[in-house]
Amino acid sequence: MVFIDRMFSEDPGDFGAVLDRHPGIDAVAIIGDDHSVAMKQCPAAIRQAGRAMLAACAARGLPTLVSGPDVSDHPDVYLDAGATAAVSGEVQEVLIEWLDGHRAIEGLHGTRGAGGRRAPMSDLDSLPAPAWNLVDLAAYRSAWEASGAPWELNLSTARGCPYRCNWCAKPTWGRSYAVRSPGRVVEDLVALIDQAKPDGLWFTDDIFALKPGWLAAFHAALDEALGPRPRLPYRCLSRADLLQDEGVVALLAATGCREVWLGAESGSDRILEAMDKDCTVAEVERAVGLLRRHGIGVGLFLQLGYPGESLADVEATASMVRRLAPEGIGISVSYPLPGTVFHERVAATMTDTHWEGSMDNRPLFRAPYREPFYTVAKRLLQHEHAVARAPAAVEALVRSPGRRSLRRVLACAAHGLALPVARRRLRRAARPDPDAVPAVG
Repeated sequence: MVFIDRMFSEDPGDFGAVLDRHPGIDAVAIIGDDHSVAMKQCPAAIRQAGRAMLAACAARGLPTLVSGPDVSDHPDVYLDAGATAAVSGEVQEVLIEWLDGHRAIEGLHGTRGAGGRRAPMSDLDSLPAPAWNLVDLAAYRSAWEASGAPWELNLSTARGCPYRCNWCAKPTWGRSYAVRSPGRVVEDLVALIDQAKPDGLWFTDDIFALKPGWLAAFHAALDEALGPRPRLPYRCLSRADLLQDEGVVALLAATGCREVWLGAESGSDRILEAMDKDCTVAEVERAVGLLRRHGIGVGLFLQLGYPGESLADVEATASMVRRLAPEGIGISVSYPLPGTVFHERVAATMTDTHWEGSMDNRPLFRAPYREPFYTVAKRLLQHEHAVARAPAAVEALVRSPGRRSLRRVLACAAHGLALPVARRRLRRAARPDPDAVPAVG
């Protein structure tokens, strides 16, 4: 078996040359990352890369199986591009059955497939431990160190999300949820620490430690496995409404959590309700306060341009950033992913089907305002965030003087000068689109 990692390759056209370095290969599985946002938002680029890789396999007479979020929704696109078989749903069990020569495989389209969608696995502990020895971990370490950031590796404990946010697509798992046992997670974590010695971890679950009691069991398993050894710092994703209990937050800190990213989305409860977020601004504020109390940093994911969002709603989001001063923010214009309620609502007004790259970050439908408004709004949020973080930047400079910390302070000052201008520009750009998708309700 050969694992060909395409993370550091910018040219899918060189896949043939990579295959030629491994003449013993007799079948190829091209597997996309089910957690990757770009896989969902930039299907044209994903399909172009897929076609190039499939062509390289076909030229060498190699049968191919493909999987990933876009494949799950559009298996025929990949079959037409030359794939032998395409998976709708989870790939692991399907891949084994395909390699073993099974026929009428559930969730497989194409040769030896029964079609349909593969039901998600319920027992994730049945999966073997990750074969980290097949991965060039040194390349990842070098990339992280070159960026000046601590070296992190990704690890998953669960699959799926049972919540109903109407803009979130779930092409692989639907609204199902399955989680590995804490003991198995700790086994893999300890093995990874011993083998790769990363500086930290990023748990890629949509929602970390969602299952009641899981976090306490994880804490106990870590204590048993590591004893007095320090806990490896980690970052994760969660929901504000799950972090209202101080005991839960204390357990996060005790297990090594150093940063939690929350899908805050908006500083307006009206917009959160329209999104079916089932979470409030007050819950975000309390969660941030509890996390800070226990030494855990916070990142906030924010959306702009959801149907019905007004200038006042955008200003409420800016105010939330100003009040909470999160360690990081991620800003996106609302994206109508196929298969979502949100997509159904705006489909008739869509002016484009996808972004070419994840940095496009522009409306694809008739949003409440024209595109220039959101360009200004994104800058405003960045300015607000930098100014809110200025006290922390000054503290860092006093604590550890140096060029890097000085640059941060100067950058905060520059953002402070730009902030009043951005506020005025936002108000001038706030010209409602008369053909915008109406607000929900």
